[in-house]
Amino acid sequence: MKIKAYGKINLTLDVVGRRKDGYHLLDTVMQTISIWDELEIQHSRQPGVHLQCNKDSLPTDSKNTAFRAAKFFLEDRGLENEGVYIFIKKHLPSRSGMGGGSADAAAVLRGLNEMYGTGLSADKLMELGEKVGADVPFCVVGGAARCTGVGADVEPIEPMPQCWLVVCKPPTGMSTPRAYSLLDQYPLSSTQATPRMLEAMAAGNLKRIGKGLANRFDETIRMAPVRALKRAMMDAGALGSMMTGSGSSVYGIFETEQRAREAMEQLAGMGKLFLAQPCTGL
Repeated sequence: MKIKAYGKINLTLDVVGRRKDGYHLLDTVMQTISIWDELEIQHSRQPGVHLQCNKDSLPTDSKNTAFRAAKFFLEDRGLENEGVYIFIKKHLPSRSGMGGGSADAAAVLRGLNEMYGTGLSADKLMELGEKVGADVPFCVVGGAARCTGVGADVEPIEPMPQCWLVVCKPPTGMSTPRAYSLLDQYPLSSTQATPRMLEAMAAGNLKRIGKGLANRFDETIRMAPVRALKRAMMDAGALGSMMTGSGSSVYGIFETEQRAREAMEQLAGMGKLFLAQPCTGL
């Protein structure tokens, strides 16, 4: 079977606390977007999980989120003697803040649930996904949501209104652990953007959404390519522009496809460009 693994953007990302075990507490609004990896999942005669990817730089063992998701699923359902083959065709860039690894893991959970006819609820799949990573539960259900705790507590909300998104991944990347280590050098979020964003999303007001974009990582890490991309997006007519996740991709919100495509022409040469729209639940 073939399944798509959709990426995401963070409309807001507040870091509001830190647990005793070191995990950071977040309050973020995430939105699924129409950029995806392609996964093919099949039965294998050889027991266990077997994974391949079109990107040689990505691991194909337990270091891969999709591999771990499959392993957790089989163990949870008592299917350890089963064999699963997974091939991932990557389109979502690594170290981009677009949730590519989490999306792949979520897609594997949904795909295996269908392939084996296990009928697990979304809540159960999200529970399994949390073992893999904090963003996986959101990627299981998709759409738009407020995510709290370490990011795994998902409260669905109304998705963004119809619009167009330009996403640019600059050559510079940022690993999540490195981003958090830099973040820890600064105080926690003093102003919380998420409550204001929830109001704008509930009203379906695209201009307010654009003005309300915020990301604590962007405020603290201050990568030069990110700043340049945000300026270029706004100069090209974006209603708002922000880095997603811990970086380094930057997105801009545009009211029309024409405006978005014109912006892409102006951004040529600044990184890998994508044209997308918000998606509803998966």
